[in-house]
Amino acid sequence: MRLTVVGSGTSEPQRETPASGILVETTTFAVLVDCGQGVVRELLGVRDPRELDAIVVGHMHADHFIGLISLRYLMPWNGIAERLTVYLPPGGRDRIRDLASAISERPDFFDDAFTILEYDPAAEVEIGDMTISFLPGQHYVPAFGFDIRDADGRRLVISGDTGPTDDLVAAARGADVFVAEATLASPDEDDARRGHLTADEALDIAARAGVPRTVLVHYPSALRERIEAACSKFPGAIAGQTGLVVDVAPPDAGGVAPLRSMSGSERDTGRDGPSGGIPVEAAARAPIR
Repeated sequence: MRLTVVGSGTSEPQRETPASGILVETTTFAVLVDCGQGVVRELLGVRDPRELDAIVVGHMHADHFIGLISLRYLMPWNGIAERLTVYLPPGGRDRIRDLASAISERPDFFDDAFTILEYDPAAEVEIGDMTISFLPGQHYVPAFGFDIRDADGRRLVISGDTGPTDDLVAAARGADVFVAEATLASPDEDDARRGHLTADEALDIAARAGVPRTVLVHYPSALRERIEAACSKFPGAIAGQTGLVVDVAPPDAGGVAPLRSMSGSERDTGRDGPSGGIPVEAAARAPIR
């Protein structure tokens, strides 16, 4: 199993990265976790978004699902026979119907291309050889993280948007890779009932859970140096950015793939023209383990 950080940003538009989007792949299946603004354009440089097996959305804030509009416009106007499955949290279907109206499209605009399902947070979803369970977060709206396992037992835990909780420590324990949000510079920026993490809080959760590798995402680019400094003091931690590829495997079986440094022209040019992502031939993506 392998993850690729497609977007590591927040709701604030950033030149350096799209909003939330993590591609999770096995040798046979591909799932996109969250689809914020700019994610579809970036994903075009990695793999065709229309060939995903599913999309899973953690909560219904725009920076986690608004990219579904762009993806729908990639699809045939009249829809397709084999629709892409999109898993939304409870109440998400109504939001998508409202979204179609808000962008002046017909009511079934999304249904013509997507099979839209609301997941039960207490149940599991099987997508090919991946099994996904849901981790309730502490956020300003109902929000969920993800525990993703492949057929060989490799585990990836993604925090989703959340404040600090002991439940997240317990959920991350035993994971091969932990992807955690790091939105805040200081807890003082948050509400009294917390809905986001600082980098230090995210790394503390990782330490308490004993995870060997941690990737921090969902942070403003202005905090990047601070987050890199925090990660440098924490073995196995890295600041996630667009293009980072991580093999989800026990530490002795491999690890974080080298982060490829891309020039501005490379980031703007994909295999078939502008894509905003990693050029397919240049990415040198190793086989998935």
